[in-house]
Amino acid sequence: MSATAITTVQVQGISAETLLQRFDNLESQIKLLQQQPNPSTDRLITRDETAKLLGVSLVTLHNWVKSNILIAYRVGNKVRFKENEVLASLQQINSKR
Repeated sequence: MSATAITTVQVQGISAETLLQRFDNLESQIKLLQQQPNPSTDRLITRDETAKLLGVSLVTLHNWVKSNILIAYRVGNKVRFKENEVLASLQQINSKR
């Protein structure tokens, strides 16, 4: 049996309306997945990584934290930033320019 015959058998017995509804449901689920934040960007990054990502010095980074432009998190005695929050702040900074 060829792949076309298998596809035809699977689609056979489903009305066109049902098939269209399933495609619509699939499309809406894909849109929801695209709107969710990427889990890989929900990682903590160091001050050096953050400064390099933003293209600023550590002093500027510190000033931005004090000015509430960025949110810093303390992990023990270390300062970390959430990568997705840094990227969102970067977009806000670029949109103001």
